[in-house]
Amino acid sequence: MLNMIAFVILGLITLMAAINCVASRNVIHGAYWLLLTAIATAGMTWFLGAEYIAITQLLIYAGAVGILTVFTVMVTARSYESSTREVKLSKSAALLAIGFFALIVYGVVSTPELAQFNTIAEPIALAEFGKYLFDLDGHAFSFEIASLVLLVALVAAVWWTKDKDGDEHG
Repeated sequence: MLNMIAFVILGLITLMAAINCVASRNVIHGAYWLLLTAIATAGMTWFLGAEYIAITQLLIYAGAVGILTVFTVMVTARSYESSTREVKLSKSAALLAIGFFALIVYGVVSTPELAQFNTIAEPIALAEFGKYLFDLDGHAFSFEIASLVLLVALVAAVWWTKDKDGDEHG
């Protein structure tokens, strides 16, 4: 019961941080809200019994992408005006998000097997885990996606440092 309460609290923190990330006018505050969203999501993953994925998420999203974003914004912000942005909230995006959320809620409510899901796994040897992780039928694709996310974060950091007129060298 205590795990369920912690999971719900982390879910509410994730939702609140994600909304604040999108609605924040200050870019550095948005980056901090994004960092909190990644940390709370990793906490939720931990309580679901996927400790390895939770630690990986902390290392990749909170540790690499979040810190890289915060560092880039802090280094490139020349004034307060350059670190603020106009908040443009789209009604169609909000409707799409509400529809997606409703679809997820419907899927969870209409699938009673999800409540009986057993998260206890049998321990395996390290060599077996490595084979499972990097085999073509394993989770190598997940690591490729993680490296792609880091590459996109790096390209975004370079793009963010460009001047507004497109001249990178001043």
